[in-house]
Amino acid sequence: MYTIQNIRTGKFLFGTAFGYGAGSSKQRTSFEMMVTYDSLFSAKADFLHRQCGHDYRIVRLKPPEVDRVIMYDTPSGYDTGVREERSRKAKRRNRQK
Repeated sequence: MYTIQNIRTGKFLFGTAFGYGAGSSKQRTSFEMMVTYDSLFSAKADFLHRQCGHDYRIVRLKPPEVDRVIMYDTPSGYDTGVREERSRKAKRRNRQK
């Protein structure tokens, strides 16, 4: 798996605001989000399409590791009313109070 990274900041590319003309595109970067590619060819082609320039590079990622499977909240799927899951430590602290 591959992605595009800003060399100076270490942030990953997650989008591009395309402008008019050559070199007018603005890259959107983040430590939390990224566009990933399944092949080096796809990464190179998108790198050129997004007009990334010499301050960006293509990097190969390690395969992601599944930390935990989140089960469905309701029979019809996920409940979006629950924003974030609480950690086990926070649950224990609340029980002790």
